[in-house]
Amino acid sequence: MTTNDNTLKTLGFIYQTYIGLIKCLEMNSNEKIVIEHLGDVTKISTSTSSQQIEVKHHLDETTLSDRSQEIWNTVWNWYNNSNKYIKIDEMILFTTAKLSQKSIFREWHSIDLDKRYLVFKAIGENKKTNEQKFRKLYDKIFSPEHDPEKLKCILGRFKILSEQQTIKTIINQYYKTTFRFLGNEKQMEEFVSALIGVLLTLPIHQKRWEITYEDFNTLFKNYAKRFTDSSETPLQLSFEDYEPNISEQQELIKKHFVSEIQRIDLSDEVTDAINDYCRTNKTVIKYFENNIVKSKDLKDYRKQLQKTLSTSKKLSKLNCKNDTKRILTESQKLYLESMKMEARKINGVSNNRDFFQRGVIHSIVDNKQLTWHIGDD
Repeated sequence: MTTNDNTLKTLGFIYQTYIGLIKCLEMNSNEKIVIEHLGDVTKISTSTSSQQIEVKHHLDETTLSDRSQEIWNTVWNWYNNSNKYIKIDEMILFTTAKLSQKSIFREWHSIDLDKRYLVFKAIGENKKTNEQKFRKLYDKIFSPEHDPEKLKCILGRFKILSEQQTIKTIINQYYKTTFRFLGNEKQMEEFVSALIGVLLTLPIHQKRWEITYEDFNTLFKNYAKRFTDSSETPLQLSFEDYEPNISEQQELIKKHFVSEIQRIDLSDEVTDAINDYCRTNKTVIKYFENNIVKSKDLKDYRKQLQKTLSTSKKLSKLNCKNDTKRILTESQKLYLESMKMEARKINGVSNNRDFFQRGVIHSIVDNKQLTWHIGDD
């Protein structure tokens, strides 16, 4: 069975995220990990060495020669974008491949800077057949505009960490230390998967994925509590009876979820809908939005709720398949039945309330992930 490119890319990104997690576990105060910004994984530190890590994962056993594209493409990218890496102390190629026995990079750590440059340049001085990919990269680096000092600046920080382990082997190193409190390996795997889920899917900042030592510490402790303590916290009800002021009402009446209710001739439901939406939104902002764990739980809850509503809409659609006159009535029925649905459980919350679930439903509609009209596709 062959493995397609998308599968390889997905496996590579998952492996990269695991390396990001390992770097998170190794973080000190005043450090942060950034994923997919300067490169694969970046550790930014004001107390120790900052690192730029390019992660390469191979399913099959792979050997890197001195002319391997993996090495030269990495160096070219760093050389070509050297201004981005001025504050980076170590530039690491982290790969599951192994270096050939004759590779000059096996002794790289013991070579001084000037000799590194000469040795690196000498790799391509003799042309060979069937080396088109290597030659293209070599010629880009050593072009007529080549800057020796700029390349030396890269090579002086460059190192290859080859023959790196599989995901399971990497994580198992922490089994008797960091994850000891979980008690068994299965719990550890579930706990690690939960952490990876956040790093894979949660862009903590809009422009890039990054997590500080303090944020990761909070995330780790909250998830650790989840895995070791079965108790749940109640939904905060500070806004359960909140009444939107006139200014808020004027803004909310323009929202898409309101027009969707009006579209199915249920205008008498708008006031209640606005109240529920406003109360839920304020609860989310205060108690969910700035908590990584709670935000993930809310996202999962929304996703499941949306699936249920979509299924209910399909069933309603079937009820009027041969009778278009029933479309409006079935649309109204879908809305009202959705509003009276029993509040579903939110992971980590002991007492989800009806107002909150209705507000979440309205936010799903407001984001155009669902419409109430049965006639829509």
